[in-house]
Amino acid sequence: MRKNSMFISVVVLIGTILMAACSQAAASTANPNAPAVASLASPATAIPQSTDTNSVPAMAGNCTLLSKDEIGTVLGEAVVDVRDPAKDGSLCVYQTQNLILELNTLKVFGGFGDSVNYMQQIRANDIANGDTPLDVAGLGDEAFYHGGSGYYRVLLVRKGAIVYSFGLRNITADQSLSSPDNAEALEKVLADLLLTRVP
Repeated sequence: MRKNSMFISVVVLIGTILMAACSQAAASTANPNAPAVASLASPATAIPQSTDTNSVPAMAGNCTLLSKDEIGTVLGEAVVDVRDPAKDGSLCVYQTQNLILELNTLKVFGGFGDSVNYMQQIRANDIANGDTPLDVAGLGDEAFYHGGSGYYRVLLVRKGAIVYSFGLRNITADQSLSSPDNAEALEKVLADLLLTRVP
């Protein structure tokens, strides 16, 4: 059990470092005088399906699941940059003037075994760290928000052998969100949309 807990901690630490590196690069290019998002507002209930060429997915791999126009519609801001920092198609970062969305597709789970065990271990690790995973009913085979104690919670969605993660945050000096509840609602809208695209 201690080995599993230690392994989980190392994996979470590596993920945090990668996310911090991505956010540092994004924050350094962000306009420091840009106004904070007044409200992440309520998510759109219906996402219009654009037929123009701008809605073609911006990149190969994970970035083909949702177009930058669709992301911009949900977030209420145009996507100005789409990148694949992992270079293997497993991570897609969408950036607007004020927000960053990280969409990760996990298909290999190393010491976790499979997607089911991975989700169980992340839940257990959250609880061990004093965080309470927040279940999301009706989303994939299993879904919950984890980590951050409401500061920056990531939505994990398991569908079959794959786990998708959605992390949304503001680009500000302290990387805070004006409302974590709004970010969670937007992550769920994006997860609902993505699940219509995958088997």
